Amino acid sequence: MIEEGLAKIKLQDEIFYNPHMELCRDISSLAVAACNDAGDLVLCDGMSASGIRGIRYKLENRNISRLVLVEMDASACQMIRENLELNHMGPERLDLEVANDDLNHILYTGGNKFNFIELDPFGSPVPFIRSALLNLRASRVGYLSVTATDPAVLCGAQPKACRLNYGSTPLDNYFCHETALRILISHIARVASPLELSVAPVFSFSKRHYFKTILKIEKGAKPALQSISQQGFISFCPHCFKVGIAYDPFLEKVCKCGSKVQWAGPLWLGRLWDKATLKTMSEENQKREYKRKTEINNILNIITAESEIPVPFYFDIHKMADKMKSQIPSFDSITSRLDAKGYKFSKTHFNQHAIKTDATAEDVISAIKQE
Repeated sequence: MIEEGLAKIKLQDEIFYNPHMELCRDISSLAVAACNDAGDLVLCDGMSASGIRGIRYKLENRNISRLVLVEMDASACQMIRENLELNHMGPERLDLEVANDDLNHILYTGGNKFNFIELDPFGSPVPFIRSALLNLRASRVGYLSVTATDPAVLCGAQPKACRLNYGSTPLDNYFCHETALRILISHIARVASPLELSVAPVFSFSKRHYFKTILKIEKGAKPALQSISQQGFISFCPHCFKVGIAYDPFLEKVCKCGSKVQWAGPLWLGRLWDKATLKTMSEENQKREYKRKTEINNILNIITAESEIPVPFYFDIHKMADKMKSQIPSFDSITSRLDAKGYKFSKTHFNQHAIKTDATAEDVISAIKQE
């Protein structure tokens, strides 16, 4: 017997369950509570496996009017039904359905129309993005929750696969995890645009081997155009740490310091979080008795702070100090020097050794050298 959040489940050996994703399910359930613009949620839990995610969403949130758990494996579907009954969610419930079917078939032609779709596949979510967006197109406002567990592709170790799967060139450096999330969101936005759908991230998160983003999806050509206009490119100099941002691909090939620059894109250059969503998630976390409640609170506090910094990406203090053969300064000493120059700054959940700031690379280097 496994207990997670408000849910209890039992497993068979062949049914997939990843205990390392409990934190992701905790945080995602908090985000579901904040998804109120679409009215009561008709929620699809795609690729349900044991059913743990969908069952938790339904038990822990009052804004779900109907839950459909989709799984191709017949034995997994039987396990989901048993787990539903274990949580007093038996077959007599008209607001629950277990669908033994291919997720794309359900989304394209299954007759169900959802306003919240959960995509949590093994590996890349790309094969399910278009069908999910087409299904959400029936709603004025909907939400798409996507998990990607292919870090080697999105973080730059397999650049050819990233260009093939996501249509973007990745960047293998110290801020590759934020780049990965922005490539994922950019891909979704580019699939959504021809459908006259806009995407707006309300929550994004990177941890261990996965990337999570929850997007608000709205209909309309004008918002879709605004959304697709937030795609762009970045350049990075591995010598002087300068980051360049452009909304066209004509980036400089050589940095002013004389070094060859690296680049990535197209990727999402807009915001990654919605402030109201973060506030609701923090309030909900205080009400719930999650096992990792304190850790979640710390994560949400850091994300709330970094959401206030008006620029993407960050600086890894350890990497920079090591390259300069300088002593590693404390976070407080660097921020006090940046504060004196009027810059904004925060920690970032992407990297515990990094600082997110609107300061230039030159000023961050100067703050490190003063140690």
